[in-house]
Amino acid sequence: MTTGVSSGIGREIAQFLTERGARVFGTVRDPQSAKAIHGVELVRMDVTEDASVKEAVQNVVGKAGPIQFLVNNAGYALTGALEETSVEEARQQFETNFFGVLRVTNAILPEMRQHGYGRIVNISSALGFVPAPYWGIYAASKHALEGYTETLDHEVRRFGVRTMLVEPAYTKTKINGNSKSARSTLEVYAAERKRVVEVAQQNVESGDDPRTVAEAVFQALTVKSPRLRYPVGQGVALSRLRRFVPAGLFDRNLRKQFQLD
Repeated sequence: MTTGVSSGIGREIAQFLTERGARVFGTVRDPQSAKAIHGVELVRMDVTEDASVKEAVQNVVGKAGPIQFLVNNAGYALTGALEETSVEEARQQFETNFFGVLRVTNAILPEMRQHGYGRIVNISSALGFVPAPYWGIYAASKHALEGYTETLDHEVRRFGVRTMLVEPAYTKTKINGNSKSARSTLEVYAAERKRVVEVAQQNVESGDDPRTVAEAVFQALTVKSPRLRYPVGQGVALSRLRRFVPAGLFDRNLRKQFQLD
């Protein structure tokens, strides 16, 4: 099962896994309006609703038996200065990006434990290990996902279940189609926010092919001894910089990248 396959990275993952011989159930909020993916069986699921998740998992298990592989991909980005972002907007972001993962995983994990095998891949981001001005709540949701995934891997490993993170950086997707902006705006942040968002859009346009993310997911699902983290494309270098570059230098380079100075 792969969540959030209507477009972008999720769609590419579902298609790639199908091409490799997997029987893939891809979740979307509205199967009637979703564009078909050859070989992928679309299932209605809203990751923010308990009943929807439970029904979708039951439907898949009823058709194909226990789910062996889960890819938690559903999510969106929220832009805006942290001061501009309401608690409700932050809560909605976490409801999808973090609690949605928790909800789907908890619905599937009992079967994996019972059968002594399972792989869970959570699609994180380079913003799961670096800060992101004007994408702060999104980055916070991915930081939370990183801590959750690493902890879960320790808890379920003795049952034959492994959990991994795939960490893309800028990836060629329709960023405007999968992002929201904070409703409140403050003039003091307007010029810098606009500049940072424009830089992000330019980087997405020249970013990594979504297929590189799908390839990393496939590796995590099939390799005998999986790693916890699979940084992808530009995320590989960024991960190394984060670990090995002195904090002050990393801070200055990040501000330069986001054109904050």
